[in-house]
Amino acid sequence: MREKLAIANQMRNSRKSFSNNLEDRKLCSKCYHTYVIECIFKGKENFEISFREKYIQSFSERILDYYRYIIDSIYRFFLIHFTPDDDETLRKYELIHFGVSKPIHCKIAKIPSEACLYAFLEENGFKITNEHLYSESTVYDVARA
Repeated sequence: MREKLAIANQMRNSRKSFSNNLEDRKLCSKCYHTYVIECIFKGKENFEISFREKYIQSFSERILDYYRYIIDSIYRFFLIHFTPDDDETLRKYELIHFGVSKPIHCKIAKIPSEACLYAFLEENGFKITNEHLYSESTVYDVARA
């Protein structure tokens, strides 16, 4: 246990001086926190670092798309139930006969800077043993060197 605490202390100290880039510092902090949780609290020898998916569009764009979807749904309900059958314009005809399509928001797996990841882990005595590329995440298996 003392060895694991010494490794965690070394990782904590080295992440502060590893790089000036904000993304690299976040990556180092993620490695450190994952090590502490998996190896110290859960008692494992090896751990996994996973990088989840993120949306391509920003949060405000996604909210705006759903706002438009709700407004179009209300307008379609109004057109169907309260207006006469004068679907002369293309917009009215499309809303009445085809409905409102839900917004589609794509996610992609966030890929870290592998050079930074490998360098940070090697500096602290770790190596990546396996890499799993999924459509929704990227997972690295890390073990002591």
